[in-house]
Amino acid sequence: MYQKTNSEIENKIQNILEGEYEISVLGTNGKDNFPFLSKIIPMYKNKRLYILISDLSEHTKNIIENQKVSIYFSLKELNKTKSNNPRLTINGIIQKHNLEKESEEFSDLLNSYQKIESGSKMWGMFTDFNFYSIEPLRALYIEGFGKAYQKNYKY
Repeated sequence: MYQKTNSEIENKIQNILEGEYEISVLGTNGKDNFPFLSKIIPMYKNKRLYILISDLSEHTKNIIENQKVSIYFSLKELNKTKSNNPRLTINGIIQKHNLEKESEEFSDLLNSYQKIESGSKMWGMFTDFNFYSIEPLRALYIEGFGKAYQKNYKY
């Protein structure tokens, strides 16, 4: 059903992960087993996807129960037929990084994160905000009709 990725497609996936997208959405397994979706701002650093989220949010509570997540990246819609525009879905396992706010690793992540989300410098220091990273298991890149590519990662 899906084609295997090649170097050209993997470069496109890499560019998306590095920020060439319009919107990104986190999917978690929510209440009563319904999918729960929330807008997020992922950061690609050191070959990992990071998000900075509050422990008080519904998606984080869902993560505590089930670490399997999806991230959907919507690219700029250039085609008149909206369903024929490129998009990427990453399925993976998410984990919390229990870092002290004063640690060098947290400071490094926060300094990098504030380059893509300026307000994070302030709220990232709130005690309930923590970094999480996603270990990808599968990437599904849809370039358009009849152009669907899948990459499986080792876990």
